[in-house]
Order: sequence, then structure tokens, then C-alpha cells
Amino acid sequence: METRDKILILIVIACVAAAIYYKVSMDKMFARMDEMEHLQLKHVDEVNSEFREDLRVLNLKFIGRGKHLKKAKQDIVANTQLINDVSDSLSRDIETVQLNLEDHERFAEARFKKLEENAEQFESQFKSFKRRSHRDIADLDERLRTAEDDIEDINARMPKKE
Repeated sequence: METRDKILILIVIACVAAAIYYKVSMDKMFARMDEMEHLQLKHVDEVNSEFREDLRVLNLKFIGRGKHLKKAKQDIVANTQLINDVSDSLSRDIETVQLNLEDHERFAEARFKKLEENAEQFESQFKSFKRRSHRDIADLDERLRTAEDDIEDINARMPKKE
């Protein structure tokens, strides 16, 4: 195996390793995004359940008391504002992650396209090298046959020693 063949094999291996690396990093990003979405839903559920429980306790303790109803209303408004703030913050984070994913996807697609072009170029060069090698071998075989024929012809013309 020639050095050129070894280099071509190393380049192909490097291309495959790069593709695997980008696939793994994309999978990690998608897993992180799923985790963030799960945490957001869990947080909203916790806030809603805590709010409902606190409201139920307040209603049972202070039924008919205006100041407690006013406090509960303020708590509702505050909780609603908190939910909206957290939702907006999470929405911005999700949009940022989505933009990062899109940028990474464009970058990865460009790299994959470049890798495919390089692979095609290497394949073309390899085929050309292969054809040239076959041609050279055929020429050497033809020269060898010609030399053998010439040697046989010379041996046939030489007088035999007694």
C-alpha cells in the first residue's frame, strides 16, 4: 500500500469522524432543548398547583373577610405576573436555543456539503490514479513480453555449445 493510499484512507476516516462529531453535538443540543422544555412545563405546573392550594386554604380560613379576599386577589395578580415573566424568559431562552440550532444546522450542512465535494474529488483522483497504475502495469507487462521474445530469439540464433 503506497503512502498516497494511506493518506486517502486517513482523509476518509477524518471525514467520517467529523460527521460523527457533528451528529453527536446536534443530538446533545436536541436533548438539552427537550430537557429545558420539560423543566418549563414542570415549573408552570408547580406554580399553578401551589397557587391553587394557597387559594383554597385562604378561602377556607377567611371566607367573608374582605381584606383577605383583597390579599388573595393581589396574590393572584402577582402570581399571574410571575408566570408571565417566567414564561417570557423561557420563551426567549427557547428562541435563542432555536436560533443557535439553526445556525449550527446551517454550518453543519455547509461542512457536510464541503466534505461530500472533497470525497468526490478524492474519489475522482483515486480513479485516475488507478487507471494510470493499470496502464503502467500493462506497459511493463508488454515490455517484459517483448524482452522475453527478444531473449528467446537471440537464444535461438546462438549456436549451441558442444
